[in-house]
Amino acid sequence: MPCRAEPGVRYYFRPLFAEGRAHFAGARTISMEATYSLRNDSLQILRFVAAAIVLLTHLTFYIHERVDPGVAVWHGGEYGVQIFFVISGFVMYLSGAKLSWNTQGAKLFLFRRVTRIFPLYWLVTTVKVAVALSVPAVVLHNAPEPMRILASYVLFPMFNPEGEIRPMHGVGWTLLHEMMFYYIFTIGMMLRVSPFIFSTVVIVSMYALGFVWPPQAAWAFVCTSELNLLFVAGMVLSALYQAHRAPPLAVGVPLLLIGGAGLLGWEPFGIPFTLVREHNVGAVMVAAGALSWQMTAWPGLRRRLVALGDSSYSLYLLHPILAPGICLVLAKLHASSPPLILIIGFTACVIAAKLLYRLIENPLNNWVKGQLEKVFFRSKSALIA
Repeated sequence: MPCRAEPGVRYYFRPLFAEGRAHFAGARTISMEATYSLRNDSLQILRFVAAAIVLLTHLTFYIHERVDPGVAVWHGGEYGVQIFFVISGFVMYLSGAKLSWNTQGAKLFLFRRVTRIFPLYWLVTTVKVAVALSVPAVVLHNAPEPMRILASYVLFPMFNPEGEIRPMHGVGWTLLHEMMFYYIFTIGMMLRVSPFIFSTVVIVSMYALGFVWPPQAAWAFVCTSELNLLFVAGMVLSALYQAHRAPPLAVGVPLLLIGGAGLLGWEPFGIPFTLVREHNVGAVMVAAGALSWQMTAWPGLRRRLVALGDSSYSLYLLHPILAPGICLVLAKLHASSPPLILIIGFTACVIAAKLLYRLIENPLNNWVKGQLEKVFFRSKSALIA
């Protein structure tokens, strides 16, 4: 059921408004589900690309720090995190629109987010803590202090000894922002208002507040970060796609190419594409461009890339544990050529992440969901909000 044509901004963002909720509820099985299925492959492929460039950045860092200080650290992967945040906003818009905006819907929404984020994160954090306690020399940037360990498990922001806001498992800092977004979104649903509008107002207000009262505490830095605006951008993109107002392919491809070139630091012919790095604009351009394009050719390759996207969370959490060891082992074997370490390290981490997803992450998530459903949802009907 496509949206009825009506003029003005309200048409473009109709699903964001509370009165559009009834429209969405009736149309979701046709319009939303069909549209999401069309975009799902692009989302998953983009997830893998984001995780892959984060991995490449960290590999160059490990090589620089542990093998060859002459190797420069490539910082392009830092923008993979920004892409993750845009995707998260996009997907949460879809998830929230499929649930009732009340206490039961909020409970189900948060349940799904917690059982998606925490099981593997807790497992990997436990491994990291065990290594830090048994072989402290291996962990260079995180002292295993009791309060920091506890804060890491519950994803409460704290400064590490180097003054950075990092849990024991360093890459978990992004989850601090993710969970903050999910909590705000949940509160909006509990208040029976549009969680999209509520989240947008709260996130933008906290960001603005950071200019008036500069943050001092770790949690305040997380809440006022400019990165949180990417969740809002993702929700807006999702609203445009559901209202059939997404950029066409002729616009999407240039967005993808210019945004990608800017994020990766390329300036062909002296064109200052790197300007898109300002205020995280490049990540939004890449996400908008990628979602306007569907990979219909080479279905075999598409399936493989989508499968890699499925394991992107495993790749993101696993590689900081696995990659440093690979670098050290290859150096000990006198295979210390940086390009060789980069290729072997990347391939090994991707394969290991795929195995981790199939053998541990997916089964663990399903088991945890099954156990917690018995506690928090006494009937199957409670799972359909």
